[in-house]
Amino acid sequence: MTNSNRAYYMAKEREIRCRIVSAEDGFGAEAADEFRRAVRKSCGAGTESAAVEEPEVIPPDGVQVVFVRNGELERYGVASKPLPEEGYRIVSTENRLLFAADADLALLYGACDFLDRYMGVRWLWPGELGTFVPKRDTFVLPDIDTIDRPQLEHRRLRSAKNTPEVARWNAAHRMGNRSVFKFGHAFTHWWSRYGQDRPDYFAHPPQGERQVEDDRIKLDLSNEAVDDAIIAEWTEAGRPDNWNVSPNDGIGFCVSPGCLAMDEPPDPDESAVWKGSVNLTPRYVKFWNRLIRKMRALNPNVTLSTYAYSCYREPPAPPLRLEDGMIVGIVHSWEAYDQWKGWHEAGARLYLRPNWWHYGAAAPHLMLRATGAYFKFAAGHGMLGFDFDSIMGHWGTQGASYYLIARLSVRPELSFEEVLAEFCSAFGEAAPAIREYLAYWETFSEEAAYNVIARKAIPGSVEGKFEQVVARYDLPSAPTSAGWFTLPYLLTDDVLQPAKAILDRAETMLAGGDGADAEAAGRIGFLRDGLRHAELTRDVIRYGYEPSRPAGATLEQYVKLRSELDELRAELDASNVVWKDFTDLQEYRRNVPTHEDRTTGWERGAPSELSGKEVDDINRGLF
Repeated sequence: MTNSNRAYYMAKEREIRCRIVSAEDGFGAEAADEFRRAVRKSCGAGTESAAVEEPEVIPPDGVQVVFVRNGELERYGVASKPLPEEGYRIVSTENRLLFAADADLALLYGACDFLDRYMGVRWLWPGELGTFVPKRDTFVLPDIDTIDRPQLEHRRLRSAKNTPEVARWNAAHRMGNRSVFKFGHAFTHWWSRYGQDRPDYFAHPPQGERQVEDDRIKLDLSNEAVDDAIIAEWTEAGRPDNWNVSPNDGIGFCVSPGCLAMDEPPDPDESAVWKGSVNLTPRYVKFWNRLIRKMRALNPNVTLSTYAYSCYREPPAPPLRLEDGMIVGIVHSWEAYDQWKGWHEAGARLYLRPNWWHYGAAAPHLMLRATGAYFKFAAGHGMLGFDFDSIMGHWGTQGASYYLIARLSVRPELSFEEVLAEFCSAFGEAAPAIREYLAYWETFSEEAAYNVIARKAIPGSVEGKFEQVVARYDLPSAPTSAGWFTLPYLLTDDVLQPAKAILDRAETMLAGGDGADAEAAGRIGFLRDGLRHAELTRDVIRYGYEPSRPAGATLEQYVKLRSELDELRAELDASNVVWKDFTDLQEYRRNVPTHEDRTTGWERGAPSELSGKEVDDINRGLF
């Protein structure tokens, strides 16, 4: 749309020739700042913070880069066009590059889209070191007029840390939401609200079993008074077009005669039902169908959102199907292709809601090819959006996994190898070694075969080293906690040494390089710091957990190691190698012995360490 054969330059012969402007009221300021960082780093003196100034007066062959509200394009001689929600427009005209949107975040999406496609900027992890901007001497303004927005309507990689750097990384990968569908365990407040007056709403425990924690108590799905209470809450909220009915987390499924009669086959073993070790999908599908029929009589457009998770993760067997209007978030393993197709064929509209990143603790757990392939499969088979729980903050060891999914959500046409090549290209001449490094840890992860939720339910699943050490040493096996306790047995010195040697070779490849190589060397150091953290975490757990404790170990040695780990995490948190507070919280929740309050057996007569089964029971909500 430049309508000219003349070239206009963002930069020419390493001289910046563009001036970047945003609205005086601050609209577009973040997008302009992101654009300015990239141009300075690509075409200027080296880093975004270097003294590289935009020209006060734009040269005749220079460019004005403008960030505006969509309705203001006419001021620049461009007719406005309506934009969809989260949409942005990028248009070049003569010596201007215009970015327009109706919202600040959409404008930032547009800026990042341009930087991605035309400048090759890659946001590997939060922070300046994680932002790779290829160098170029000259950058000619492209001829462009496009309207776009993120393809999926819901894009969420949950982040426990919300610093500006993390928010910037999420926005660069176009994380956001334009969906009306709500998810989350929906009935966590019900016991406190109804428990005293209407105990009949809630799950019946088997004889001799205690009820689970308040926010995990399930419902008696056979009691249609539960339907009335749900509809009353929905009506109180104005009967919106979507209502969340996802069951509460954990165990404690109802064994009332009515619920057992809803199962297929009916009347399964009560103990197995309570612990969620039998397939309860039929009872839930029947409940959801009954409920949505009643609600659609009041609002024909209503949809219900829920998870396919735990003992209701498997799709219903024909002829049982879902009524129209069911939105299902699949919480399953990355091998669950038939399950995804089964839910789709049963009438569900689907979200991907995995827990994949909870496994492996701080180790380099990198199931890259497997998770990337499943994500691409889901995107090509009706996926409306995704919600990953969670970015655990182990960027130094698992950041490639976070980047892979984020990148495929933005550019689903890219292959697995293309995304990994992008990641490795940020390491300059050492890229081949980094690709070897990632492949090494991918092989480790495949051989470990961590017990991800429901993986054993998939025919042909591998029983790997994880299962072997859990059985041999009576370790916890619950998926979200077991990765910590297996670190001393899986992440051994013999496993770590070859990986360190690869990083040594990568550093040698950069020897004698220029400033760009110095930045690549910093990224290698980032990966090395991730290994250092994983190794020290392993050592603290080895000493802290009684079954793995070396003979003759002392409490003083443990406290020293634990203090070193705390200091290291504080140091590495600033660079996002590891998120200290979130990692500490995860260990606390899972009773991981990385603190004096969670280590036992040091004194004669002291209580002995919890067995693996006891730790599992705590994490499953039995106590």
